[in-house]
Amino acid sequence: MGTKYRILGIAPYENLRNAMVAEAAKYEEIEMVVYTGNLEDGVQLALQHMDEGFDILISRGGTAELIRRVATIPVIEITLNINDILRAILLVGNLTEAYAVVGYPTVTQPARILCEMMNYRMNIVTIHSPEELGPVLRELKAGGCNFILCDVITEMMAREAGMEPILILSGPESIDIAIEYSVNMCRAVAETKARSRLFTKALDMQGMKTVIMKRDGTILFSTYNEKNITAVTGHLKKLMESPHSMSAKAFHMIENDLYSITAEEAGFLDEPCCIFCLEQNPFPVGGSKHGIRFSNYSQVSVMYSSSFYSLTSSARLMEEKIRLINQNTLPVMILGERGSGKNQLAAKLYLESSMQKYPYITIDCQILNERTWNYVISNYNSPLNDKNNTIFISNIQALSKNQQERLLSFLVDTGAHKRNRIILSCSQTLERDSPDPSRSFIDYLPCTTIYMPPLRELTDDIQSSSNLYLNAMNVEMSKQIVGFTPEALSLLMSYQWPDNFMQLKRVLAELVMLTSTAYIQRDTVYEAIEKEKRQYVPTTADFFDYNRPLNEMTREIVKVVLSQCGGNQTLAAKRLGIGRTTLWRYLNEEKYTP
Repeated sequence: MGTKYRILGIAPYENLRNAMVAEAAKYEEIEMVVYTGNLEDGVQLALQHMDEGFDILISRGGTAELIRRVATIPVIEITLNINDILRAILLVGNLTEAYAVVGYPTVTQPARILCEMMNYRMNIVTIHSPEELGPVLRELKAGGCNFILCDVITEMMAREAGMEPILILSGPESIDIAIEYSVNMCRAVAETKARSRLFTKALDMQGMKTVIMKRDGTILFSTYNEKNITAVTGHLKKLMESPHSMSAKAFHMIENDLYSITAEEAGFLDEPCCIFCLEQNPFPVGGSKHGIRFSNYSQVSVMYSSSFYSLTSSARLMEEKIRLINQNTLPVMILGERGSGKNQLAAKLYLESSMQKYPYITIDCQILNERTWNYVISNYNSPLNDKNNTIFISNIQALSKNQQERLLSFLVDTGAHKRNRIILSCSQTLERDSPDPSRSFIDYLPCTTIYMPPLRELTDDIQSSSNLYLNAMNVEMSKQIVGFTPEALSLLMSYQWPDNFMQLKRVLAELVMLTSTAYIQRDTVYEAIEKEKRQYVPTTADFFDYNRPLNEMTREIVKVVLSQCGGNQTLAAKRLGIGRTTLWRYLNEEKYTP
């Protein structure tokens, strides 16, 4: 026999206690302890014993009602049935004096039913509180009624009123019904608890923690039991207090740990609550500084709206193409030169897509270090192993051929591009005759392609977007610049802008800073462009000057590759096939003869 159900009994009178003990002995699966106590005495007994591991409490009449108000476990009432009433009536059947049935509805209701069934005529009086008894009994006695059929609470007051009470006893049928009901309830509660434990274990096996929380922060259910539970639940409560910060899924930093949190609104007993599923992400420390960033819709929206590209007519012309491409979630390859707006276009694709309520994850291959590369391609908790995210993998040309093949193989073999929206970008490189790194991705995923034209092909954009950007810079720098002189504008539009919108934005910021007049002058623009020509490190073959000494061209190529590697000399040396010492010499020697 397994664990027994423990039942606490509070009997208003001794005879009932004995009957309860006798009926309980018929059930092997229960252990029942019964005490005798009426009304307040019964309540005190219940308070004294109910926390001793009992599953349920059984009592009768007014005593059960009073106990229910303070009980911490379910209270089952032994109700009077027609048989109990009939037995009491038969006891007074030969009396010639008048009698009445007085009591709470639990007593008088079955009495009325019995009278209707048997065509009896009885005086039946229903009360709802002990205060009503005195006036009722006095009125009955004044009318010549000396016998009262009643329960325990009425019995005492009837004696005090000089009347003869006849106690309606609970028969074995009523007691058995209460015990059977209690056993069934215990079984149901035990099954519910067992199911809860089973489901909790199943949730834990999923690798995620679940927290269900009411709007006021009350936790209804939780499988989260880590040391930082206070910080985590406090963060979840703040999310509920700011509904605009909640999304179906987002990444959150809590005490320097990254969590993937999925949220879903629900209801509990007509009260709103929220279900949170949390998964701690073993993201490399400082990972966001080495090529991976997690963002939500609000963050991406702010980034895009504050970008220079968003001000251009090119961005507006792309809106229809974005709408058409977003009719599905196929992978997208964005092609174009450095600074041509590829990152901003990827953000816009996300902002206008059906997946905007899920995270936006950027992986910049140009600044990935070895640790974050291994995390992306090998870790079971890599964003590529997740689902429903938009993942923007930029600058795939910065990866070695082996890395490109591993990334493509990972995407195809794991179906990452089917679980997530994959957007890639590829920039032009120095090597004219090298294979296009985007080609394999376009063919094997396959990808929809978008080409971002260079700024030199969008001369109209230079004038319109520059004027719009001037307005923003006036606000930021407290200036009153209204535009360019014709000569200054002509210089801007004739420059080739090898770094495209990124370079134009940088130059415009400098022009605004250096201008104190209403119009930006030609000389100011000329000086800024000449400085760009001297400082600019070309990234494409189209702007590489071959009419120079070999050692100078070598140093410049080294600078380009180092820039593409985010300043990582070890990675740059590996890509160039030289040692770090040789790379250092190329960068620092004024004259070098290979």
